Amino acid sequence: MIAIESLVIVTGLSGAGKTSVLNFLEDMDYLTMDNLPCILGKFIIEKYSVNHKDIKRKKEKINKIAIGLDIRSFEKITEYLDFLDFVKKVIPNNEIIFLEASDEAILNRYNLTRRKHPLEFSTLLESIKKERDIMYKIRIRATKIIDTSYLSTKQLGEKIKENYYLKNKELKELNIHLQSFGFKYGMPIDLDLVFDVRFLPNPYYIKELKDKTGKFKEVRDYVMDSEISQEFYNKLLDMLKFLIPNYIKEGKKHLSVGFGCSGGKHRSVTFVELFSEELSKIKNIRVYTSNREQEKGHW
Repeated sequence: MIAIESLVIVTGLSGAGKTSVLNFLEDMDYLTMDNLPCILGKFIIEKYSVNHKDIKRKKEKINKIAIGLDIRSFEKITEYLDFLDFVKKVIPNNEIIFLEASDEAILNRYNLTRRKHPLEFSTLLESIKKERDIMYKIRIRATKIIDTSYLSTKQLGEKIKENYYLKNKELKELNIHLQSFGFKYGMPIDLDLVFDVRFLPNPYYIKELKDKTGKFKEVRDYVMDSEISQEFYNKLLDMLKFLIPNYIKEGKKHLSVGFGCSGGKHRSVTFVELFSEELSKIKNIRVYTSNREQEKGHW
């Protein structure tokens, strides 16, 4: 059962960046919904607020919700204002982000994308000005107003993160996928970084280890019981620790790292296990692993 504990309403002028902000929030583990009619938004919130009588506390899953509402979400502005009053009563932990931009900036964006404005007046500029007048009553209710006239998409994302959610302990700034594979079965095509560990000691030729995998401590101990293995591991760890904050700074959300050995069973799995343990210690990093040859039945 879903229960809404906190809510962010993303609203403002058409062309000011609402969809981009919702995408950023989705990357921050928010459940997002866009272009909701106010009546539907009210139904969802009423149904799944944590105070609703049908919510069973033991079974509920608390969620952070972000919804996008714009001039298409209502027929009369009073409908939107009533919705905001309802939200305030039902979910005290709520925020309203109002996005705006200059007439010139919005004109340029519409001319670039060639999309039509939701208000169809005789000219695009007239539509923009009319929308600004209508949305003014929402603007004064906002908890945060962001002018995106001179912000790039990346800068807008940084602004959202810095102003709201860096303090959120659940925020994961980078998802790292560590994958083992065997070169004999071909190389995965979805990797950002690939490291060939076939030059390291191979447990395959040790009778007691041949049928085991890098998930076993004795296999990992054998692989790492050499100076070259230790040196390579330490250098690679230093490099990844250097790269990760720079990738985050650049706005990268997902990093896929592959370790390949001959069969994808011993050395590559060893490195996935070791790096998973080490990188998981880094704050705001989510690490998950997979072993391709195990999934394909090659073990």
